[in-house]
Amino acid sequence: MSEIESYQKLINRMKNWFIPLPDSDQLLPILKLLCSAEEAEFLSKIPLVFYSSKMLSRKLGIPLDELSKKFDSFAERGLVYRYEIGKKVQYRLADSMLAIFRTPWWKDVDGDRKVKLASLANKYYIDTYASEFLVRSRSLRSVPINQTIRIDHKIIPYEDIIKLMDTFEYFSLTNCACRTRHNIDPNFEDSKYPTNVCLHFNDFGKYTVDMGFAKELSKEEVLEVLKRAADAGLVHGIEPVIGDADTLCNCDGDYCLFFEKVKMEGKVPIGTQISDYIREWADEEKCIRCGLCAKRCPIDAIKFNKEKKEITFIPELCVGCGVCVHKCPTDAIWLEKRPGEDQFYPSNGMEAGNLMMEDTGLDLPKIMKDNSL
Repeated sequence: MSEIESYQKLINRMKNWFIPLPDSDQLLPILKLLCSAEEAEFLSKIPLVFYSSKMLSRKLGIPLDELSKKFDSFAERGLVYRYEIGKKVQYRLADSMLAIFRTPWWKDVDGDRKVKLASLANKYYIDTYASEFLVRSRSLRSVPINQTIRIDHKIIPYEDIIKLMDTFEYFSLTNCACRTRHNIDPNFEDSKYPTNVCLHFNDFGKYTVDMGFAKELSKEEVLEVLKRAADAGLVHGIEPVIGDADTLCNCDGDYCLFFEKVKMEGKVPIGTQISDYIREWADEEKCIRCGLCAKRCPIDAIKFNKEKKEITFIPELCVGCGVCVHKCPTDAIWLEKRPGEDQFYPSNGMEAGNLMMEDTGLDLPKIMKDNSL
């Protein structure tokens, strides 16, 4: 079998999932930087759903000790996802988002390869990947910064960033993959925002620590990270589910996967879910027309005309993050309840996945059958 055929088998496997892997001139060079042709051939045999190490050993005909060592090596490189329940270890093939846009940027790789991979991944995302990824069911929802919502509003727990943290038992911290990737790419300017601000929780948090991608944090350290991110002007973004979230990103408007295209296209894609709140005047007479809110807004929903001292707000771009409110020197603005019906959030990851299948017309039974051993 030729080298190209081995990579194509891996591409075909990774395509058979609800997270996309669109064709592109960048795709094959990216995979060649992530794994060898021999490794691609082997990885193409691994399903995108979890199987126990014992089941994989039996089906693939590899002794258990040898398989565990091989799979753990792939997991440390972000090509396989390792999940441990008690003493039972399960594995699955990493999806395209994890393998290309997340794990490579949580760990150091050699210089030349790192630069090539960053340049290819950024071009792939902007030119091709985003157009499929961001039109699927919402993948990230904005959570308002603490104490930016009008004080007489009742805030539900999953939209209160502090109470949300109380629902998790384990925390870890990684670099922001998006800013790290752009900082490495010579085609982009370095981000002005901090990179060590991405939080992960519970089982996924343990996975990131076990694989050497992250460090474990205490609850107190997590709150410090949230404050540092809010002060820097970053958006708290978490999976759009009421429970089972595994990651909270602290996103900027320039390089974040979910906001990068907003500035380019002037609209909020379905992949980025707004909060139930929107920026409003608390007391317009208090506004000193300093323009700080416009400067801090990550997606240019607020414009400031310095000569005329005019503030223009574009409500259809507002994601309700509270970044503008957090540092307003006169408390002239706050977040109000957004008019209309409340945002719908799936109760867990399974429900979110099923909705994604419905939105994109994917056949869940077929995908599960194709990912069986």
